[in-house]
Amino acid sequence: MSARLRTNAGTIWLRGLVVWLLLLGLLTASLLAAYHLKAPWAPAVNFGLAATQAALVALLFMRLNRADHLVRLAAACGLFWLAILFALTLTDTLSRLANTCHLVCEGEQ
Repeated sequence: MSARLRTNAGTIWLRGLVVWLLLLGLLTASLLAAYHLKAPWAPAVNFGLAATQAALVALLFMRLNRADHLVRLAAACGLFWLAILFALTLTDTLSRLANTCHLVCEGEQ
């Protein structure tokens, strides 16, 4: 029984180490992309790297792939509300930007 527990603990640590190394590799790729990738599609690459990191954390650290349906539903609700908060923040920022542009454009005429 003790050997079995040690084996399970060893595989848990090994799995965590592999995921951690993958996250560090993705972090390095994100850092390099942020400073050295000056293409118009650079934000898409950075968002893709961030989504991959989030998926690794959700699936492998939080073990959502093995979780009950209620836990998955709670995680999905969290993402839904996060999307709503991002949409509201973006709406506020874009409306302020449009208002500022309108005031500046009127002052030039």
